[in-house]
Amino acid sequence: MFSELFNMEKILGACDRFWYFVKINFFFLMSNLPVLLFFLFVGIRQVRTCFPLFLVCAVWAGPALCGVFFAMNRVLRRTDTTAWKDYKAGYLDSWGRKMGVAALQLLLVWVFWTNTEFFAVQMPVLPLAILFGILLAGTVILTPDLYLLASRYEMKIRDIFRGAFCLSVTRPVITLGNTAMLAVILMLLEIQAGTFILFIASIYGFMVVFMNQRVLKTIEEGR
Repeated sequence: MFSELFNMEKILGACDRFWYFVKINFFFLMSNLPVLLFFLFVGIRQVRTCFPLFLVCAVWAGPALCGVFFAMNRVLRRTDTTAWKDYKAGYLDSWGRKMGVAALQLLLVWVFWTNTEFFAVQMPVLPLAILFGILLAGTVILTPDLYLLASRYEMKIRDIFRGAFCLSVTRPVITLGNTAMLAVILMLLEIQAGTFILFIASIYGFMVVFMNQRVLKTIEEGR
């Protein structure tokens, strides 16, 4: 009798957690409505052609990713609150600063992308093309560290970038793990987008927060 009740409680807990992940993913998608509208009316195949417009639409992904990371941190800390309350707190707290981080990162992406294209196609200069390609890749790789810091700490924008750069350089194994996780997520979307789109952001956020929790704990203990 008691074992059956215990098993039922575990099943209900697992269902609650599953719906929590689905809700967080839904909030993330709604927060990125400009990107969804871009894909709907312009087309995903036109990202490269309309790259500046796509980057403008993607600015809202910064606070949205902070909302996901904040919520997943609550999950790991076993804080019993609602999905909306967690996501809202992570998204809206210091919203302007998070938008500033996203805008600056995407501006750097645009600058490095443009220079890479120019020195690779328009005026081929291989060393410069490689240099700007590395800078572009590095800016993208900083993504999880940038929004992890923005979602948890009250820091100036330049300090967030400085901290993210230090974390990515001094923790190469974790940086590789973050990059590999992003690659897996993109692969899953390519294979079965209709299914994985329901909780892909929550899974990515959970794995990133899980892999970085010791590093963030060390930072907090040293503050």
